[in-house]
Amino acid sequence: MTELGSLALYAGAIVAGSVAAGAVPLLGSARRSDVFLAFSAGVMLGAAFLHMLPEAVEGAGWARSLPFVALGFLALFVLERYVLVHVCGPGSPAQARSGEEGEEVGLPADSGLVGAAHPHAHAHAHQHGAAAAGCEVHTLGLAAFVGLSLHTVIDGFALGAANEKAALGFLVFVAILAHKMPSSFSLSAILRAEGYSRGKALAMNGVFGLMVPAGAALYVVAREVVGGPFTPLALATSCGTFLHLSVSDILPDLHRRGGSRRRLAAAVGVGVALMWALRHLHHD
Repeated sequence: MTELGSLALYAGAIVAGSVAAGAVPLLGSARRSDVFLAFSAGVMLGAAFLHMLPEAVEGAGWARSLPFVALGFLALFVLERYVLVHVCGPGSPAQARSGEEGEEVGLPADSGLVGAAHPHAHAHAHQHGAAAAGCEVHTLGLAAFVGLSLHTVIDGFALGAANEKAALGFLVFVAILAHKMPSSFSLSAILRAEGYSRGKALAMNGVFGLMVPAGAALYVVAREVVGGPFTPLALATSCGTFLHLSVSDILPDLHRRGGSRRRLAAAVGVGVALMWALRHLHHD
């Protein structure tokens, strides 16, 4: 299969997975799995350290690659700080008020996104001092959709960069799919809590998933325009975004929500081990 063919196949599978996961909270009261989230964090850690970074260093060297890892990490930090979904701290009054409503749409009260799902208590948080409401920053349905979609464009860019090598493209595809499905689940839960219809929430999830092929197309265009050692440096940048997502977003959120530490730690370990095993098989 050609590079573009495999890229289209991966992107299509991610779109399908996003839509399917986004449909779950629209059908009943299913809850998002923290164990699956922990597994996805382990997969992203393994993909970053065991696959993306080594490929970037092989192509561009340590001295050129590491600054781009930092660039990717910091770029996503800025997006997280000013654009993407932010969460209430554990035990905050705002989070407590929104717990019951989160459960109504299938989002557990201890979910990291539950603070964003309350349609009334947070409606003016940005403009009127969210700290007084017990949480520093809140985002609502449309903001969550826009922010998560921007993040998904970055994931598509990473997929495009990795897919220049067939084995690496598959591994990054697994990492992105493992993260996008829980994200789609949470997005649907937020949109339903905001009063969006099931059809509109599902359609917005489809657009959310389509940001992956959009990001992959952006990479292909940029590669043709920039030339040179673009792919290794793009991989290094994508490695930084994967690291930020796993160690600054998913894992701290899981720690705040509690749950079985052993199960969550085991799930992270399984994700990393899977990436290590796939690397070992690839080199063999």
